[in-house]
Amino acid sequence: MTQPISRTRCLLGVSGCALLLALSMAEAAHADPKPDIWPTAALPDRAAVEVDASQFLPPAQLVRWQIDLDRRGLRSTGSPAHERYIDALRGRLARAGVPQLYTESVTMTRWTARHWRLDVVDGAPPDRIDVAGYIPYSGDAGREGVVAPIRYLAPGQAPEADIAGKIAVVELPDAPLSGAFFHERALRVFDPDNAFPPSAPYVRTSFMLGPLTAMLDKLQAAGAAGVVMIADTSVAEATDLYAPYDGQLRRVPGLFVDRATGATLAALANRGATLRLSLDAGIDRVRTRNLIGIIPGATDELTVVNSHTDGTNGIEDNGPNAIVAIAQYLSRVPRAALPRTIMIMLSSGHFAGGVGVEDFLARHAHDGLVARIACVVTIEHLGAQEWLPNARGVLVPTGKAEPTALFMPPVPALVDAADALVHRANAAPAFVMPPLNPNGDGSADDAVWPGEGQYFWGRGRVPTINFITSPTYLLNYGVTTANKIDYARLRREIAATTQTLLDLSRVPFSELRAVQPGMRAVTP
Repeated sequence: MTQPISRTRCLLGVSGCALLLALSMAEAAHADPKPDIWPTAALPDRAAVEVDASQFLPPAQLVRWQIDLDRRGLRSTGSPAHERYIDALRGRLARAGVPQLYTESVTMTRWTARHWRLDVVDGAPPDRIDVAGYIPYSGDAGREGVVAPIRYLAPGQAPEADIAGKIAVVELPDAPLSGAFFHERALRVFDPDNAFPPSAPYVRTSFMLGPLTAMLDKLQAAGAAGVVMIADTSVAEATDLYAPYDGQLRRVPGLFVDRATGATLAALANRGATLRLSLDAGIDRVRTRNLIGIIPGATDELTVVNSHTDGTNGIEDNGPNAIVAIAQYLSRVPRAALPRTIMIMLSSGHFAGGVGVEDFLARHAHDGLVARIACVVTIEHLGAQEWLPNARGVLVPTGKAEPTALFMPPVPALVDAADALVHRANAAPAFVMPPLNPNGDGSADDAVWPGEGQYFWGRGRVPTINFITSPTYLLNYGVTTANKIDYARLRREIAATTQTLLDLSRVPFSELRAVQPGMRAVTP
């Protein structure tokens, strides 16, 4: 069901007229007399050794695709919007000249919210509470909802037995970090202008996922009837937040509110108010698809370039469109000049616990395909500019690039390749990072690092580089992104990733698996 437009929705970004102006300016800034004409000339052998940056898709095409992604809105895993996007990507890859394209179906349980609202029901008539959004896969309370007294939980407070049958109102603290989090862990740092020093604040909603899932599981175990999570964020960061995305069906239907509404609910809890929490959701078994392309090379060994097709907005994830641009270049390189075959693996299921990559690894565990993969390069959230909430809770540009992290196992060949990538793309500030949770099992809730590529390493021990940013608006499906991209940087990142794929295709299998557990930072 379409929800009424709330006051918070209006604060997510520029107004409709201003948005059209911003996008028109973006297109004009990258104007091309023939934006629909792609380079088609066959490339010489040397183009597989040193990438020719002039031979990539025009910037205007990248702008158009970003606008297209914004128009598609939320692409939750297996939804009609998501599946239509997979079809569009297949068409783009075909036009890019990828000679072999196919899909692999993945069966999953899909949860879909149809209606949600929150009311205080002590008075007559009920008093409606402004809601930022629903908690995906949290449960189903139906349209009539669950009516129960409030039980307030302060930050850090664990649910106890008295939470049973009540609606928990939980203060979910943010996870304030700083640049030191990256500087202290990084194997390599590329920040020549000191744009992101150790003292720089770094607060992103994506870092609250661990505490959020842990609290939901505790509330379910304690028998809570429902939950209202108070996100300790601005209005913009709380509105239409899609989290967690582990795809775990829970039985504690939940909603998000921002910190201002949370203060109201805390006061209501003090007077023993009763809430009606409505969350009508459908649960279906559906099929989604991984989209796979093959660009044959001189051998049947595989270098894989990966991103995911489901997402909340145009940043999450614009990797597939970047991969179309990469494929359009590589498909014009002579086959004999490609040291390894290039596999394009556009995975589904990032927003459903990684079901796409997990299915791929299980399906091909014994047929020799996974064994032929030399390495994977996963790219996500490219070209992102930093936008942060101002004093009124409105997202505004800071004029800086969003910090980039490249995660990978401590393999010198991968670390060197990642370091070269960010230098080549001038993608500062950037940090070449080891796994944050090296002993994790690679599942969605025990990931070795944040990003789609973690499944390849965490689950399959396939050597992987995962290029990723985490802008504050990453998990909000009501936000526009086409005006939040540095398109020149995006194009540099595309060209640099292409060079990295070619360079890694010349590295022997054994070197790509030479893990050095005690690897430490190297001073530039």
